[in-house]
Amino acid sequence: MDKVVMFGAGKNGRNCFYNPWKKFEIIAVLDNNADLQREGTKLFEGKVPLIGIDEYMASYSDYDILIAIADSSEVEEQLKSHGITNFKIVHAEVLHDKDANVDLDIRHTNWVTYLSERFNKQGMEILEVGSRCVTGGNLRDHFSKAHYTGFDYYAGENVDVVGDAHELSSYFDHQFDLIFSSAVFEHLAMPWKASAEIIKLLKPGGFVFIETHYSYSSHERPWHFFQFSENALDVLFPEKFGMQCIKKSVDDLIEGQFSTCASAYLAGQKVRGLYCHSEYLGQKIREVDELSWNSVTLSDVVKSTEYPKPGKV
Repeated sequence: MDKVVMFGAGKNGRNCFYNPWKKFEIIAVLDNNADLQREGTKLFEGKVPLIGIDEYMASYSDYDILIAIADSSEVEEQLKSHGITNFKIVHAEVLHDKDANVDLDIRHTNWVTYLSERFNKQGMEILEVGSRCVTGGNLRDHFSKAHYTGFDYYAGENVDVVGDAHELSSYFDHQFDLIFSSAVFEHLAMPWKASAEIIKLLKPGGFVFIETHYSYSSHERPWHFFQFSENALDVLFPEKFGMQCIKKSVDDLIEGQFSTCASAYLAGQKVRGLYCHSEYLGQKIREVDELSWNSVTLSDVVKSTEYPKPGKV
């Protein structure tokens, strides 16, 4: 991983610094703005030094500079005036929201291996919701040692049981050690019903894994109903229903921008915090007799969090 100096101690720079997928190591943060110097000292203290241009030229000039601010033209001119030309602009890296949950174990490219290593065992009952081979993927082989059942709305390759996920528990007379789905929940008209049905079918101690879309192109209309953050998936499997969140994550950062057709005040602006995928891994820690959303309150699902207070950036 290349070592670089990042220019920008503001919000964009912080997002870049805390981006878990960045493909470079930031060894120092460069910024000449006095206010940001003070703010950055608190934000980066104990991690990397916060430096000015003179210190960069004296001690860090062997390292390339990555400019991580929205409008880089002034910074580029400032660097050139000091004879510094070994710089480039970072784009997608600054779009990461440092407050978003990221868990590399269950990211889009890792979750199949993660689940297979833990559940592909003799005696394990595995249910995939949305198992039909639509884009070429067949996950049955990843659970060859377990008893795998494929469930889908339509018959087709890799489907053992055909039915409606909103009535999932009506198709089975036994419970499962793992129930998982990928690219399904965005197509469920009532995902809160489907989540309750999944919980009914989990053994106590059993696990559920859901991957769906946080942000994605409109597809399979008119049955493209929802997009989910990782926190939304957590809400669908509440502690009130006997569930415990083990891991949740967002993945695959999207470099978004409003088109020229957008409202005038938005046209051309970058959109931060867009991720293609969201993931949730939960465990059923106890059996609950009645899974009624009427019994769930706001405090039950938001846990210890609160809506950001006015004025908070």
